Amino acid sequence: MKVLILPLLAALFLSFVAAWGSLSWRSQASSLFGLDSEVKVRPIAEYEPTFGIGLSEQILQKKQGLALLKAIIEADSRIYLFLSGEKREAMDKILRSTPLLHGTDRDSIIKIQLEHESTWVRDYMPIPILKKFPHITPTPTFVDFVYRDGNTLDDAAIHQMGLAINLSVDHLPIVMDGGNFASNGKDCLLSEEVSDDPEILLLNSAEQPLLSNIDKVFRSALGCRNTKIVSQIPHPHVDMWMKFLNSETLLINQIDAKDIESFPGLSRSEKEKALKISEALNQVAESLKSDYKIIRLPSPVPSEELSLTYANAILVNGTAIVPRYSKELSQDAQDTLETWQWKKNYLETMETRIQDIYKNSGFKVIAIDSNEWIKDGGSFHCVTFHLPDIDAVLKLSQKKDP
Repeated sequence: MKVLILPLLAALFLSFVAAWGSLSWRSQASSLFGLDSEVKVRPIAEYEPTFGIGLSEQILQKKQGLALLKAIIEADSRIYLFLSGEKREAMDKILRSTPLLHGTDRDSIIKIQLEHESTWVRDYMPIPILKKFPHITPTPTFVDFVYRDGNTLDDAAIHQMGLAINLSVDHLPIVMDGGNFASNGKDCLLSEEVSDDPEILLLNSAEQPLLSNIDKVFRSALGCRNTKIVSQIPHPHVDMWMKFLNSETLLINQIDAKDIESFPGLSRSEKEKALKISEALNQVAESLKSDYKIIRLPSPVPSEELSLTYANAILVNGTAIVPRYSKELSQDAQDTLETWQWKKNYLETMETRIQDIYKNSGFKVIAIDSNEWIKDGGSFHCVTFHLPDIDAVLKLSQKKDP
């Protein structure tokens, strides 16, 4: 009997130490991540400190591609330029020959050979999260989804990049584009696309209960405290019509019904569609106003050919790089000179308001023409990928939760 006492006491002591260590870790995790004690990961918001922005070399073929690179560098961020092997020489020539970039600018551009097919890096690149293991410094990790376009190279690109910059990638077997995700570092918002075409569903799984359990899945994989799905939306990607500016403030597009009525050249069906989109945006804003401070972001009246948006901006270290459409607005074949001038003045007036909203929210604003991108179906947020500055994120977290 005496022989059993020492092992029993040792076991009790070890149990106490383990319990104390677990409680200590959970307390620290709760303070750091702002989540309950069981959660050891959290998503990283776009407005949090960034050390690099990744983008495809394909953007250099756009008229304003170099201007976008320059703006990102001015926002105190490096550029991680993803280059397909056969395009490296041509892209090097563009970067060397442009007068827009100076020597120090070029030093901020890191070239990574990454075989890929699409310019939409936001969609096939993963979601950055902050993961904390006991006794190990928090590290950035990426959660990868299945890219719906089925491009094998694009789906594999993040794993190539992870190896190149020594970061880990977790894979989640859910079909979802990155443009369909928004977070304030605690909550996560995404949309469920309503479509008859199963090939473009943004959220699906072999098991039907996924949608009803999506909150649990995203909480476990990404550390989302709450996951909200918004449906019946104007665009399948939430980054086309909403944006978190900070943990409490959410921009949501707004289309003025009076603008729809007075907008020249719209058919009756286009006006009806625009009114439905306007109402859907109002409904989403109403449904989220109890959770966040909602700021309505003016949005131009959409047509069958074009849907302009100012929400598809990027936030980089306190700078908002915002799309602009008025400066290089082309005159459509069916537009008279008077109609074209009306549209140009309409956009100029709206863009002044847009920039004021971002400025009043504490951001320096750089506006760049995005007509060429938006005609392809996206803008600056769609073609960029944030690489978070973990040291800076942790310091800010500790200041908020001493």
